[in-house]
This record gives sequence, structure tokens and C-alpha cells, in this order.
Amino acid sequence: MGEGGTIPFMAMLGAKFPRAQFLITGVLGPHANAHGPNEFLHIEYAKKLTAAVADVIAAQARAERLATVSARVCF
Repeated sequence: MGEGGTIPFMAMLGAKFPRAQFLITGVLGPHANAHGPNEFLHIEYAKKLTAAVADVIAAQARAERLATVSARVCF
């Protein structure tokens, strides 16, 4: 697996903000020629990735709401 420039940067962010949660994705897809003169974004791949990220964020929001409601009920 390749390692882009973002990966070391994320390690630094994680060290600086240890309680934060990060979601790192690659959006280029197969044969995208990253950083090359003929680089391109595979639209269908990007749509699927965007939908997956939206699902993760929505699930996290639901979990946080449930935790808040549960905490209120306990008191």
C-alpha cells in the first residue's frame, strides 16, 4: 500500500489532538495517476466514497445523540 503525504500529517494531528477522531480516505481510485499530468477523479468512485463518509458521520451523530439521551435518563 502506498503512503501519500497526508499519512505523516495525520500522525502529527493525532499527537496534537489525541482525543479527536479522524477519517482518512483516498478518493482517486484505480489508475488515477495521482499527481501526474493526466491525473483524474473517477466520478462513480468519488460518489460512493462520499456516500460512505456521509453514512459514517450520520452513524456517529446518532450514537452521540443516543449517549446524550441515555445520560439524561440515568440522572
